[in-house]
Amino acid sequence: MAANSRFAMATHIMSAMAMKPGELVSSTFLAESLNTNPVVVRRILSELQRVGLLATQAGRTGGAELAKKASAITLYDIYQAVDEGELFAYNPNDPNRSCALSCEMKSVLEPIFASAQEALSESLKKTRLSDVVEKLAKRCSSSRRA
Repeated sequence: MAANSRFAMATHIMSAMAMKPGELVSSTFLAESLNTNPVVVRRILSELQRVGLLATQAGRTGGAELAKKASAITLYDIYQAVDEGELFAYNPNDPNRSCALSCEMKSVLEPIFASAQEALSESLKKTRLSDVVEKLAKRCSSSRRA
């Protein structure tokens, strides 16, 4: 089962805009940076705009920019904008009523999943987009020298 990459892609998009303050960043530029199709980028941009994390300007010379300072945006804000539900999914099949294990599995896993989701949320709330951008700027500048 493949992991959802939307959060990583949204963080990449937001970081790219934070590294170009005052500039409108095009979906074409972002798609090239992500090595993906601009349509994928535009879908994510739409979700980020919907929650007020970025502003977009349509048209040939349009693009997107952060609606807030990078220091005012947490990774949790980005995660919530593109999150598609629970971190973990349960078996989509009905339990086998003749199997005690099958009948009790969800009740045992529920608190474990809830605890993991809470830990993830708390960790993402502690990290600001500006923290990510600072690390990226250092790594990008050192890799250019090599």
